[in-house]
Amino acid sequence: MRPDRAMWAVGLTLACAVLAGLVLNLITGLTRLSWAVALAIGVACACTVLVVYWRRARPVPAAPVPARRLSISPLTGGFLALAAMLAGGAVWLGAASAGWQDSPGFAQLSLVPGQGTSATLAVRDSYPGQESFRLVLTGAGHAVSSWQLTLSDGDTWQRTVTGTGLTATLTTPGQVLKVTS
Repeated sequence: MRPDRAMWAVGLTLACAVLAGLVLNLITGLTRLSWAVALAIGVACACTVLVVYWRRARPVPAAPVPARRLSISPLTGGFLALAAMLAGGAVWLGAASAGWQDSPGFAQLSLVPGQGTSATLAVRDSYPGQESFRLVLTGAGHAVSSWQLTLSDGDTWQRTVTGTGLTATLTTPGQVLKVTS
């Protein structure tokens, strides 16, 4: 395969992967199943193209052809060097930027329906040190209960609550979390 065709093939493959991710995100969301289906469709299409190509490109017996020396034009060589630099830069930037984000931590809020009208309300703290939270449980448009919580890193607070159409709102440092059962 000529180098310019190889560059086009790699570039189009990357573009198709990005486009497939965008389409999957719009249609079904990025799940393992959607990626597996997209990969299966891509492999099936590629196999079909290869089978058609091989059936049409059956070699015709001919006289031996002398070997040609591979020659790369300066423009193709420049594009290959640029592609290598871009790929290397992307790998370096991905590895370097992974450590740049210093996450301050997070909190998890869950409201899991149980038997009948009961539900389990839970808060898990993953902020370093000790954090204060305000938790408000509403049902039918009015506040049912509220709690002022102080949790340490790794602590979990949990209660069983009753009611229908419950909504829990947790005010954390810098954000508000809301879940509905």
